[in-house]
Amino acid sequence: MNKICYGCGLKLQGEFSDKPGYIPQSKNDSPYCQRCFKIINYGENKNINLPKESKKIIKEINNDDKFVIFLTDFLSLNTEVINLFKSIKKDKLLLISKYDIIPKSIKEKTIINYLKNYYKIASDIKFISSKKNYKVDELINYLSKKRINYTYMVGLSNSGKSSLINKLIDLNKLKLNKVTTSNIPNTTMDFIRVKLNDNLTIIDSPGFIINSYYNDNIIKKPIKPITYQMKKNETLKIEDLYLNFSENTSVTLYLGSNLNIKKYYKNINFNDEINIESNSDLIIKGMGFLNIKNRCNIKFHNLLNYEIRESIFGVNYE
Repeated sequence: MNKICYGCGLKLQGEFSDKPGYIPQSKNDSPYCQRCFKIINYGENKNINLPKESKKIIKEINNDDKFVIFLTDFLSLNTEVINLFKSIKKDKLLLISKYDIIPKSIKEKTIINYLKNYYKIASDIKFISSKKNYKVDELINYLSKKRINYTYMVGLSNSGKSSLINKLIDLNKLKLNKVTTSNIPNTTMDFIRVKLNDNLTIIDSPGFIINSYYNDNIIKKPIKPITYQMKKNETLKIEDLYLNFSENTSVTLYLGSNLNIKKYYKNINFNDEINIESNSDLIIKGMGFLNIKNRCNIKFHNLLNYEIRESIFGVNYE
């Protein structure tokens, strides 16, 4: 059996039911392995930890002379993700997905100027939303104008790569099998070629996996920033994370709406503390970020995989 699963890209095999790519002999004419079939038809979320390593994905791409589209959503923008993007040495586009979740008060130009200046990005940056069909046609026109016939589609796991490819299949009214999508990581396990037309083939890629504080925060609804006025020595609880502020400060949260957030008044044994300059963002990977207005020290408990950056709203980059 030399076919690959059209859903995840793995080679199909009919011998070992407990191994990736398995397909029963009675279903050997199916384009999907058993795992993808169950995800598509029954919503069964079975995660298998066999993704290609990020370095291997990037090495294969850098050894190929093709354009690269790198997807990431607004809340996943951080140094680790940007460094992955920069490690791709081919002509590339940074595509910010799930534009429908970004608050309307945040303008595209603000984000683009910030990213180009703060992270020193020279490549083009664009926005897109598969759900709302926002600028999907513009992406096709962009590739056409650059005379790109083949492009890789890469990005973090659950960044929306496969959803975008399926949207392109629908818009082109193609009778192709859809790429498998789900909320679990590692849905796409290997490269999958999707020929949209005679002029454009997209190569879906396994998602990059980074260490995150909170891996279940799949944000589908628009972000609604919430501001807390924190008094000196007050504690803010976000799930099982605790932050205690040494000074009065305004804290605006850009997080998913499904999180348990409140002020907390019981005693906590804090692990460590960090210093925050005025108007900075505290990024909590996998969750989003907090904009902190005043300079302060933050004592914390359970704060893992975080980053501090100059506020994305604090500098007027022209």
